[in-house]
Amino acid sequence: MRAVEASNTRALTLLPLPKVSNLTGVQTRGASCAWCQTPLTIETAVDLGERPGPGGVTIFPRGCCTCVRSVADRVYKIHVAKCSQCLRNQHCPDRDGLRHLASESAP
Repeated sequence: MRAVEASNTRALTLLPLPKVSNLTGVQTRGASCAWCQTPLTIETAVDLGERPGPGGVTIFPRGCCTCVRSVADRVYKIHVAKCSQCLRNQHCPDRDGLRHLASESAP
């Protein structure tokens, strides 16, 4: 799996997954993109971190760079419009991480 900078680790947890109960086994174990089901390799995957799954199990989703970029861009736009730190033009590590993911999540 790709190494992700520490500053982006939190931003990755802000990316909403599709409804977990609708994910396939291949998606929950990270072999295909959580959003578009594209098969992933070590070189093409973005690790989205451990997430809670149905029935108390842990899932290990990953995403393709295109989907991570798209979802991060959408979450970034929502975040900067609602975050009190962003609205006051103060430093916000979540904004920085989301902006980075939205612009540079290619492997």
